[in-house]
Amino acid sequence: MTTFPRSSFALAALFAALATFACGCSSTSGLMDPIATDPLDGYKGNLAEAGVNTEMDWGPKQNLLLSEFKTLREAYSQLEKRLEQLVGENKNLNTRLANEGSSLQREKALRAQAEAETEMLRGRRRELEARILSLSLEKAKLEQTTLLAKIEALRSTLDQSTAAPTDAAATPPRSR
Repeated sequence: MTTFPRSSFALAALFAALATFACGCSSTSGLMDPIATDPLDGYKGNLAEAGVNTEMDWGPKQNLLLSEFKTLREAYSQLEKRLEQLVGENKNLNTRLANEGSSLQREKALRAQAEAETEMLRGRRRELEARILSLSLEKAKLEQTTLLAKIEALRSTLDQSTAAPTDAAATPPRSR
């Protein structure tokens, strides 16, 4: 048996690989050149007629991501609009709340003032009632004094009339 040197063995392996590559390239040479009726030749095919946002351009997973992205952007813009509406509504409600708060403060101040006036009027009424009562007492005392003076005047006239001579024909008063 003869032995081949290692370099010749490597050379033979390289030659066999080149031969295999050359045969493979010659058998696939028809695949690289487009046929006139080929729909994917780049002139009149799916890509030329499609557009920029198709499944051909992006692939099924990327198209799904693109549609989800568009959906999310639309939802985001709707949420931003809703946020603007809610912020405006919140400002309006805060303004109304501030107005109602100031109205409440005014009402409380007016109520306190009215209660103070009511208490003042009640005090004035009590004073007037006390004065009326004292005047009524004075009137009663004056009437009592007047009546006592009339009683004294009547007694004195009665005493004077009893001091005058009485007729004997008169019957003595009976005692009861």
